[in-house]
Amino acid sequence: MEPFPFTEAEWDAVKAAALPVLNASLADDPTLHDSCLIGLMDVLGGLRARHGDHPVLLETQADFADDGPERVALYRRAVAVAEAHGLPTLSIRLSLARLLLDANERGAAGAELLACAGEAPEGDESERASWAELSAASKQAEPDAAPHPAT
Repeated sequence: MEPFPFTEAEWDAVKAAALPVLNASLADDPTLHDSCLIGLMDVLGGLRARHGDHPVLLETQADFADDGPERVALYRRAVAVAEAHGLPTLSIRLSLARLLLDANERGAAGAELLACAGEAPEGDESERASWAELSAASKQAEPDAAPHPAT
């Protein structure tokens, strides 16, 4: 499996389908968002039919999924496919770690970041900065839900 087997035209189609989804989200128009999302998923489905369950396609689908557990499952599947084929997991794990931190799952986020620590130095500047930021956030103590009574 190649790291990025898509032609420029194929990936341009993904970008063209993703832009209206983003714009609908920014416009806070759920009906338009859902309609545009169907178009994006159709484009990704076509690429999946041609290239198989490629990690880039799974990651992109996860990036746009609305359901948190579905996003986690897609990112984890993308990681598994990437690992099985010796492909990088850095961008996938960074997205997954951010999602896990947003869900207050610091330990799970930290495990994802630890798993891609060897890839982080080879990432671009933005990925290295994200890895450092997310890693620091995953190590922060979780705030107590309620104060503990004095004993």
